Formats: sequence, structure tokens, C-alpha cells
Amino acid sequence: MLKVYIKQILRAVIEALRFTSLWCLAVQRKGTVMIMEKKKYSALTWFKFVVLSALGIWIFFVNVTVNGSKAVPMLQVINIVKKAVPAQVNTWLVVLICLFTLATAIAARFSKKKDGWLKSHHGKDGVFAYFTFVTAAIFAVMVVLNVGPQFVIDPTVGTSSVNVVRDVLYAGIIAGTLVVFLTEFGLLDFIGILLEPIMRKLFKVPGKASIDALSSFVCAPAVGVMITNNLYKNKTYTAREACMITTSFSICSLGAYAFLSGMANCSEYYSQMILTSLILVFVMAAIMVRIPPLSKKPDIYYDGEVQTEEMRQSGAHYDKEIFSRALRAGLDKAESAGMSDMFSGIAGAGNFALKVSSYVMSLSVIFLALAKYTPIIGWLGVPVKPILALLSIPDVDIIAPSILSGFFALSLPSTLLKGTAVCAEAGFFVVLLSTSQIIFFTESANAMLEADIPVDFKDLLIIFLERTLFLIPLCALCCKIIFGF
Repeated sequence: MLKVYIKQILRAVIEALRFTSLWCLAVQRKGTVMIMEKKKYSALTWFKFVVLSALGIWIFFVNVTVNGSKAVPMLQVINIVKKAVPAQVNTWLVVLICLFTLATAIAARFSKKKDGWLKSHHGKDGVFAYFTFVTAAIFAVMVVLNVGPQFVIDPTVGTSSVNVVRDVLYAGIIAGTLVVFLTEFGLLDFIGILLEPIMRKLFKVPGKASIDALSSFVCAPAVGVMITNNLYKNKTYTAREACMITTSFSICSLGAYAFLSGMANCSEYYSQMILTSLILVFVMAAIMVRIPPLSKKPDIYYDGEVQTEEMRQSGAHYDKEIFSRALRAGLDKAESAGMSDMFSGIAGAGNFALKVSSYVMSLSVIFLALAKYTPIIGWLGVPVKPILALLSIPDVDIIAPSILSGFFALSLPSTLLKGTAVCAEAGFFVVLLSTSQIIFFTESANAMLEADIPVDFKDLLIIFLERTLFLIPLCALCCKIIFGF
């Protein structure tokens, strides 16, 4: 496989040298006959494909230093906005968003109109959604007024939840606006075709899924979910592919690794943490796609069209024309792209961020309060203690409650270790496990439920437990390799 891939890269380089003019070769197979077609693209099309796609790569994947802080430009923009807006304003903004979401949900419930923004925005809302809208509004008002039960107004609960909502809100809107440079000007189509054989064989998803994974890794899980949801609605992914990508590739950001490893007393192993987590995520992706519930999801597009075997296998093998096909696909996409894509991206990002913010506010307060004021989280550690002891993981009594708590919040496992005398290996194990579990309700899971992708709470719970079951021995093995047996 590696030898074939290297040969294809060399061929791609040779092919690239031939594209010095505005002429592009497109190869279409018809039985055994090869039909060669020439198409001339305008300078504007080439500009959109090359320059705007390169801008997207720079925005999302190239670190820049601003005021001593190194991060990708998209995150730098988010950080600048967060610092520019006073904390009190952010708090009130969260309150207004939660109240607005509740008000529009009620209005949609009683509206007689069968279409329009209210119905499209709240059309899928059920009992759970209304519960989160109501509780989010109540909790937000309590926090801003500092009135209410201690478990809500506690700064480690209420204020922390507001900060999480702020981060999700800014990330959703800003990333959702800028992500068009990755998805709408041909880059996604170009890379998708080049990586199709690898992604199809290992993960049974299109090559375009690689962009989703990278976007989550350098930005935030909600960003990856949002990209996947948009591509699902545009018939790029089937229901099964979209479910697979969101639950397997919506990994936490680079910034999260630094934050979590610091709380878990293993920051000196930051580099090993990132590399090991990435390996485990891809190993788990190859496993999860082959077992229920993901394997049982239908290969049906958003509009109801059934994906055929021919569609799945199209482009699933490397050949000498793959670069030509990829380039042609990218240019065709760039040719049709316009300003409307930017505006629709902004609108979609705003709608997405509004509802997710309410979900996060509600569930973050509930889960953090349960962790601090009840023994429930401690009880979760009881069934895993014997397993951890069998695998020779140190500090079992300290870390056991954190193993399943990642379902509630990504930061909760590491938070439970903060201030304890946990050793570096045990802290490494906890962070590695929590960042590889993928499903956590303070962000990624809420984003998945809000998306149009057909995945429900039961699916997410089963997937989380399955991933945890496989990951515990895998994480233990990685720890022993890094820290010694």
C-alpha cells in the first residue's frame, strides 16, 4: 500500500508540471474506451481554487504567533474577540441567547405557519430540547444575577459553564463563517478524491472526511460536526458516513490537550499525548465503523437517495489519472462558488451556535453540579476499579471515578484529578482516554444531537461505552510503552 501511495504521489507531481496553462485534462471512462475532454477555466476560477483554498489552509492549519501566543489564525481571531469583549458582556450575551432560544422555541411551538425560520430552526425540537432551553435560560439568569441555589451560582459550576458557552458560541460563529474557504472553493473536492482510496478502505468513508478530522483537531469538535452536517445536507455524505465521521473524527482541539494535561499533572508528556491520541482515534475509527450501531446506519443521502455499491467504489482505487480527476473536481467546484456561499455559511453557523449554546449551558451546569455536590460520579468508578488494577494502572482509587465521567464533559476527568497527588502515568492515562472517547455532552454530543445527522442519545451512549471498553486496554498499553512496564 505504501509503495503504491508513493508512486501515486510521484505521478501527481509529474502531472502537476503539465498544468502550466489554463487547460485541464479530464478523463472519463466508458467501458474500455478513454474519452479525452479539454476544458478551459477562467483566471477567476483558478484564483478561487488556488488562492482562496490556500487561504483556508492558512486560516485553519498554519500556526501564527500573535502577542506571544501561537495558534492557527482562526483561533487567534476567536481569542482576540474573547479578550476584546468584557467578561460581564459575555455573561449577558449568554443570558440573552438562552432567553432568545427559549422564546423562539415557544413561538415555533404555537405558530400556525408550516414554514419559515422558526419552523426550520425548531422543527426537530422534542421534550429534551425544550427541557434544555428552559433550564439554560433559568441557569443563565441565576448566574448573571448571582441568585439561586449554591450548586448553580458556584463559580466552578455556573461561571465555568458560561465560559464554555462563550467559547462554543465564538468558535461556532467564527469558524462557521471562515470554513467556506475549506469547503466551497474546491479544496475539499480536490483532497477528497486524492484520499478516497485510503479513507474508503480503512474507515469506509469518503476522502473528504479527512478535512473534518483536521478541523476538529486544530479548532474544536463542534467545528468538525458543523462541517460534517453541512456536507451531509449537501449530499456529500450518506447518513452512515455522517454518523461515522461525527462520532469518530470530532476530536478535541490542540488547545484542549494542553489545558487537560496541565490539570492532570502530565504536561511534560504533551507531544506524546497528541501523537498517541491521534493513533488511537484512527484505530478506533476503523473498529467502530464495523460494529453496531454505526454499521447498521443506512447508506442513504439527505434527500432519500440510496447510495449504490458503484458510488462507493467510484474513485476508491488509485490510478494514473487520479490527480487529473481531483484537479478537475476542485476547479468545477470553484467555478460554481460565489458570495452566496459565504452568506449561507454565516447564517448556518449562527443558527447552529445559538441552539448548541443553550444545550451546553443547561447540561454543563447539571453535570458539573453532579460532580461537585453528589457522589454519583464516584459511583461510576466502582465497576472500572478491578479492570484498572488488572492492567496495573497506578493510583486506581484516584482516577477510577474519572473514567466514565468524560461522557458528561471533556474537562471533567482532568478536573477531578486537579489538586490530587496523582502520578504522571495515571494522569496521562486519564487524559488520553478522555480525549479519545470523543462523545462528551458539554460540546460535541450536543452539537451532534442538534445537527441533522441521524444519531440519537441512545446511539451516543452506546458508542461512548463501546469506545471506552476498547480504549481502556489500548490506553493502558500505550502508557506502559511510554512509561515502562
